Amino acid sequence: MKKVLLAVVSAVLAALMAVSMVACGSASKVKIIEVDLSNEQYGAAIKKGNTELKEEIDEILEQLCSDEGYEVNGEKVTFSSLYEAEMAAQENDEVISIGKVKTESTDRSKELVVATNAEFAPFEYRIGLDEFGGIDMQIAKFLADAMGKELVISHMAFEVVLEAVNSGDADIALAGLTINEERAKQVDFSIAYYDTTQRIAVAADNTMFDNCTTEEQVVEVLKGLSDVSAGAAKNQTGYYYLYGDESFEFEGYRDNMTVKPYQTVAAAVQDLANGTITLVCADKDTLQASVNAING
Repeated sequence: MKKVLLAVVSAVLAALMAVSMVACGSASKVKIIEVDLSNEQYGAAIKKGNTELKEEIDEILEQLCSDEGYEVNGEKVTFSSLYEAEMAAQENDEVISIGKVKTESTDRSKELVVATNAEFAPFEYRIGLDEFGGIDMQIAKFLADAMGKELVISHMAFEVVLEAVNSGDADIALAGLTINEERAKQVDFSIAYYDTTQRIAVAADNTMFDNCTTEEQVVEVLKGLSDVSAGAAKNQTGYYYLYGDESFEFEGYRDNMTVKPYQTVAAAVQDLANGTITLVCADKDTLQASVNAING
């Protein structure tokens, strides 16, 4: 499988490794509450009204997400195999590179320009200056190859990836984007390619959620908190879950806790380990990657 995915680079993700190195000093270990708090799906964002591109991408994604999979170098690759390979790599402190790619466009007619925020392992992360890894980046490579295009990855702040698509600076966005009603007003989405959920992390010695086995029980604890500081990556679903957002149908808890926005999930987890905040909410896979880095 790793041969199909082009290359395995034996290194810890740069951003998470930096967090881990800081954590080794005085930070405490953290844990994840293994209770799903939401039901969400990821999709690729496409400029509103570009039905031709949407249909082309949907066709490739549908094949990749099927049991039959997508053929690469004579071997069948499925989304499930991509996900499992990425998870296995991270368990072994490895990353999977899609190889060197262009980061600036030179001829849009021959390129597929993909906007992303490459700080969201295991879906997207940087390896040096011109290599990327992650499940979304593997998908981007497959899309470009299938369309006969050269792949260009444009790394930017998460909050502007949709703007890049609508302005025409990028053809699509792949950035662990949860499909919701508000975002669907700005862009069109491909078919969903992944189901995910939000989870909460706390300090390893924090017992407030120890008896929780259901979402309802976690919610009851959250509603009962007072004068608590919580953290999440800004403009990501975890932040909206804590703060509240109608388009995500999240009631939120800002009346009884201070919700602090962070640039990345890893930064929020670092503050959690340092005791600056009490809990972090984030997409389960990215939260797990950040917690693994903190715990060494």
